[in-house]
Amino acid sequence: MPGQAEKHTLPNGKVIPGMGEYAFQPVAGAFQPTLESMANLEPMMGMDPEGLYLWGTLRDDEGNMFCPMRRIPYGLPGSKKDTRRYFYLQHNVGTDHFKMDPVGRRSAPNDGHLFGREGDSIVWRSHPDVPGNPFRAEWTPESCRWVEEGVMDISGTLIKPGLQWYIPSRTAAMSYVACIMKMEGTIMGRKVRGLIGFDVMYMYTGGECYVTKDALVQEELELAWYTWATIYKDGTLEGGHFLIGNDLMGFGILTNEKGEVRFTYDVDCEVTYGPDNYWHTGIKATVFGEEFEFLPDPRGRMPDLGPIPNPQLDGRWRKVGDTREPDIWFAWGEAASAHGTKPVQRLAGVGQRIITPLDRFSRDY
Repeated sequence: MPGQAEKHTLPNGKVIPGMGEYAFQPVAGAFQPTLESMANLEPMMGMDPEGLYLWGTLRDDEGNMFCPMRRIPYGLPGSKKDTRRYFYLQHNVGTDHFKMDPVGRRSAPNDGHLFGREGDSIVWRSHPDVPGNPFRAEWTPESCRWVEEGVMDISGTLIKPGLQWYIPSRTAAMSYVACIMKMEGTIMGRKVRGLIGFDVMYMYTGGECYVTKDALVQEELELAWYTWATIYKDGTLEGGHFLIGNDLMGFGILTNEKGEVRFTYDVDCEVTYGPDNYWHTGIKATVFGEEFEFLPDPRGRMPDLGPIPNPQLDGRWRKVGDTREPDIWFAWGEAASAHGTKPVQRLAGVGQRIITPLDRFSRDY
């Protein structure tokens, strides 16, 4: 079908990918963030920078959660329509789940936003002539600041290093270039601290995450997708990305307090759902040969983002049996029940992947 990955059914009934398709087998690894790379608007692996995604979870002293979001598309002003123009803020102050605060309606839209290098920072900021509360996002290879005037002012440092992943396809490839930041500041007058993603998505021209040329959606790949990090009270840290789904699409990549990165494509999971088959109630995942579990926060559901096929939920990931006490954490992600609860290999003719033990290489991080 046009817009979908090419597949062929052989006489023996096996389904095998077409030329240039690899059953969506990902590539993941670490990278060194630089001003030059973040400011570069050139395509990467044939894909345009699709958008800057600012989002995360911060908590106040009472344990209330605040989840700010802003997507700033590349290419504006221009032909690409911006479908998510404003700042969005969810919180669960006084409620048993997240609510969208109306404060976002007074924010400046992305229309005609300004972008570029200013001294030692890369800056995204609202155009001075647009109505609403101005925004400003500043980024360096070590730190960032995100200001939504009158509502939020948070800043912080990079959890090193940067982490990136790539899903190849001739029709719906994507690359996610991610910086997880430890943040503190104020939201709606409350002191908060937490973690956010300062992330750039690359997609083919005209692509938009969740909307078009998105293999996770149109190829029904995604079972669960989480960005997460936990800083423990003993000073240790674990954080990164789990994206697990059908065919060969699946990986885990994590870093620690020393900046040591490990990644694997040999992952498995089972997602459990409640009676409505909409909100997931937990995830068990095998990553690095270790058992991890997702613990949904009792107030972590985000119904005001829906109804959507991949409802968003906040909580915490941990290794099964891990007794370390968390200090700062976030795990904001999603699960798509229509795609299944356990990974399925639908392309039986793709071939056999043979694992090469990486311990034959030096462990020089």
